Parts: sequence; C-alpha cells; structure tokens
Amino acid sequence: MVLEEEIPRFASWIGPAVLRYAATAGAAAVAAGLCAWLAQAVAYGPLASGDRVYRGILAGLADLALPSPRRVWALARLAIQESLRRNVLVALALFAVILTFAGWFLDPASVDPGRLYIGFILGATNFLVCMVALVLAAFSLPADVKSKAIQTVVTKPVRTSEIVLGRTLGFALVGTCLLALMAFAGWAFIVRSVSHVHALEDADVFASPQAGSEGRTSLVRGHRHRVVVDGSGNGVAETAHGHRHAVSVTGTAGDGGRRYAVGGPLGILEARRPLRGSLRFLDREGRPAAKGISVGNEWAYRQYIEGGTAGAAIWTFDGITPEEFPNGLPLEMIIRVFRTYIGRIEEGIHGTIQLRNPTTSLRSESLPIVAREHTIDSLFIPRRINTVLASGELREVDLFAELVSDGRVEVWLQCLEPAQYFGVAQADFYLRAGEGSFALNYAKSCLGIWFSMLVCTALGVMFSTFLSGPVALLATMAMLLVGQFREFIARLFTSQVTGDSSLVPGGGPIESLYRIVTQTSITLELDPTPAVQAMKTADTLLLAPLRLAAGLFPSLSTLGTSDFVAGGFDIPANLLAAHAAETLGYVAAFVVAGVFCLKAREVAS
Repeated sequence: MVLEEEIPRFASWIGPAVLRYAATAGAAAVAAGLCAWLAQAVAYGPLASGDRVYRGILAGLADLALPSPRRVWALARLAIQESLRRNVLVALALFAVILTFAGWFLDPASVDPGRLYIGFILGATNFLVCMVALVLAAFSLPADVKSKAIQTVVTKPVRTSEIVLGRTLGFALVGTCLLALMAFAGWAFIVRSVSHVHALEDADVFASPQAGSEGRTSLVRGHRHRVVVDGSGNGVAETAHGHRHAVSVTGTAGDGGRRYAVGGPLGILEARRPLRGSLRFLDREGRPAAKGISVGNEWAYRQYIEGGTAGAAIWTFDGITPEEFPNGLPLEMIIRVFRTYIGRIEEGIHGTIQLRNPTTSLRSESLPIVAREHTIDSLFIPRRINTVLASGELREVDLFAELVSDGRVEVWLQCLEPAQYFGVAQADFYLRAGEGSFALNYAKSCLGIWFSMLVCTALGVMFSTFLSGPVALLATMAMLLVGQFREFIARLFTSQVTGDSSLVPGGGPIESLYRIVTQTSITLELDPTPAVQAMKTADTLLLAPLRLAAGLFPSLSTLGTSDFVAGGFDIPANLLAAHAAETLGYVAAFVVAGVFCLKAREVAS
C-alpha cells in the first residue's frame, strides 16, 4: 500500500496538535469577532457595535456552559423522528440494490479481487452514509424556520446550544445506525464474493526435479494456481491474484491415484502488522544517493534502481530481537518493475536480497527473488543462514548473533537483469511482525467512515443555522471539496513561494492556463521574463487565501482508512487515535460556531 508519510505515535502527536488547534481556534474566533463588529458598526456605530458584540459573546458562552442532557436528548429524539418521516431508510434499500447488482460490474477475475471488493463496499458505504447525514443536517433546521415550527421550541426554556447539540446528536445517531447495518451487509458481501475453491486432479500433477510434484489447479474466476506438493501429497497452490490455497490429500481414487482437496483462499482477507524500516539508495556505481532513478513518472512516490549494476535499495530495520522473531525474519515486499524491453513478461524480473550487519558489514549470501507486478512477494529468512567471508567461502551463522547489531539489520535489494528497473518506496519492504483480525480491521475502517459522518453532520448543522437548506448544502460540499485537496494546495503554495517546481509541476492557476493555451509541458521551466514573474506573483496572491482556507477545512480523505483494509494491513491504533482527536476538534468547533450563529439570528421573528 501507499504510505507517503510515517504514522507518528499519538503521544508525541497530540501535544503539538492541541497547541496548533488552540492557536487556530483563537485566531478564527478573533477574526469572527472582528467581522461581526464590522457588520454591526455599519448600522449602530463603532461603540454601540462593540457593546453588542461583547454582550453576544458573553451570552453565547453562558449558553454553552451548562446544557441540559435531558433537553438535548429530547431534541435528539425529535431529530430522529423527523429523519424517519423523511424516509431516511430509503438509503438502506439503495444500498441493498447496489449489493444485488454489484456482481454485474465487478470483475471477479481481477488481479486483486480483495482490493476491488473491499474498496467498492467501503466507498459506497462512505458515500451513502455521509450524504444522508449531510442532507438531513443541512435541510432540517431551515425547514423548521420556514414553517415556523422552530418557534414552538425556542419559546420553551431551551438553550440555543441544546438545539444545535440535539440536532447534531440525533442525525449522528441516525447515521450510526445506517452505517452499522451497511457495514455488516458489506462485510458479508466481501467474504462471500472472494470465497472460491479450485479443483486439482491427480492427472494434473506430475513429478518435478525441483519439488516432489507440481501441477496446476482448475480455472476458476479467470485464474489458476501453480501447485507444489511434497511426497505425502500436501503442499500449497502458489500465490496468484493476491491469494494462495492449501493443498492436501483426502484419499485414494479407484484407479490408484490420489484425491486432492484445495482449501479456501488464503492471504486475501488479512490484517498484517508490519515492522517498517528506513530506506536509502546506492547509484549504479555503488555510491550513496539521495534517491533512486526517475523513470519519468510524474508521481515520484517510488524510486528505481537499475538492473545489472551496483545500484541498490537498502532498508535498515530497528528493534529486531530473537523474542520477536524466534524462527527467522518473515520479509514481505512490494516491488514495481519498469521494463525497457518486454521479454517474457510472465516470468517476472530476477533480483537478489541480501542481509548485512550495519556495524561490521558482514553480509549473507544472495537470496534470489522474482519480482512480479500486482502482488506482495514474501521471503522467509531462516535463523541459520550462510554468510560470505572475505575469501569468498560460505560460513553458516546465527542470524541474530552475526548479522543483527543492537537490534538493527540491513536488507539490500538489487536487480540482476540489465536494462530493467526495480521501483520501491520506504513502505514497500517490511517484516511481518504479527497478524490481526480482518473482521476487526474492517470495523476499524468503518470507524473512519463514522468519523467522516460526524464531521458532515456537524458541518451541515452549523451552516443550516444561518443559511437556507440548498445554500447550506452547497456551502458544506464546497468546504469539504476544498478540504479534500488540502495536501495538494499546501504543496502547490509551497512550490509557488519557494520556486521549487518539482513539488508540483505546472504552477498555479494562471500559469497552468498559460501552459494549456501555449501547449507548454509542465516539466519545462518558463523563461524568467517580467510577464512570467508577474504571472507567478499573481498565482501566489490567489493561492494565499485558498491555502489558509484549506488548512482550516476538514479533509474526509485523511480520515478514511480503506486503503489499509484493501491492502491487507492492520490499521494502527495511533492513526485511529489521531483521527478521533481530529474529528472531536472539528465537531466541537462546528457546534460552537453553530450556537453563536443561531443565537445571532432572530428566529423568534
């Protein structure tokens, strides 16, 4: 899976995050107070407007101080009843229709069916749940204001904060129930969709000089597996389309041959717990390099090493102990291949893995691998392994005694075939440190959807306190859309300010338009003429407010964790805790803003 940034520990992340949140919230509150004072100053003058804003702030803080849980729950029940009257359960019927006909459009012969089904189900669930919560939150309060039904609430001893909290809680409970039902149905759909069994006949198995026997399974869902069995008939159907199968002998056929049973798919619904290391490169001459070779891809997440040279990708792993890995190191890897000529594509590209002691530089013998696209390759490095002495002789040593130094070991990857390239990123090599439950991991991903739903609900309720329903919906969607591109906008603004076009090639909006009109490639630098400098300055001025807004707006994509589940990796607890804290911060800010906006509105009129 793609992991462009390391996941920090929650304990080290939360402190600076709280400080940034407090500073941002304080700045936003001051800016909102100034805007309110300016708006009031036009009608009442500067002194009177200052007094009105001051009294409004005190009243809003008093309103937020002591909301009644009973009144909040009563208003939440009204919101739930209103949602049922608006036929919110239609979303469940729509989800059932999607599951019913999904098989028509999802290809079971996909090279990675697990990722296909998981991504589809989690994406559909996220979209439906968030849209239902957003529509309910955006249209409910404006509809009550328009029909004057809100007057029956505000004339009672009910605080403004209780109205906002009640609406948010009620719609959040509706979204939670919808999410729970959709998540369970989606999980059943995924498990059922990936389950399949191959057949293996005795006539398809023949003796092999490399193994006891080998053969091929029957064709099911567009793929077969190469089978390797030992003398007793037990073995494995090797990895294909992201999974493998266990093979065993169940008896003897009437003609004296064996009967084989192929088990269900393994490795397709997993929750790996990886131990990742740090990555560095050597160039084709064997010298240290800041990064690998670029093969022309615009997305520079993976760097490449050239085959048939001294180029290498080197990972350094920490915390390697015999207690953690008593039998050896279970290394797993994702290697992308860039071919300058096709060759026999079904055979993959050959390379080697080598372990080295980072202190003594003692190295193991080279272990052969074959890199294939769209799969996670595995290599188990045993506890007893041969090392290469200075004389070229091999000596068997204990892995932890000779190759691991203070819990650290280096893993070297090299490509053997000239004019071919291996592409890797830091997260592509890892040691499998444990195994989690797929069902629990799926539930964790649904928790990320729940966080997104809470943000949508609170944001919709906030805008509905001072805008009409359609406008509140559009404002909410616009804010979420800008937040989705938060990281890109930040990189683009940094690129404009620093002049480093490698961060985001193509420049800002005006420069991009110029390149489109003149058909200039984004990889070419423009001549530093006065017109170009003026264009870049204008882009920077246009991007400054957008960068500020993007830094404040929520990004639902960062709260999602479906990539972890689809890739078969356990969602880290540190990431979930950070997402929970971020969601709590946004919901609290939107609720407070909604209370002040509703209190400033003359609902009684």
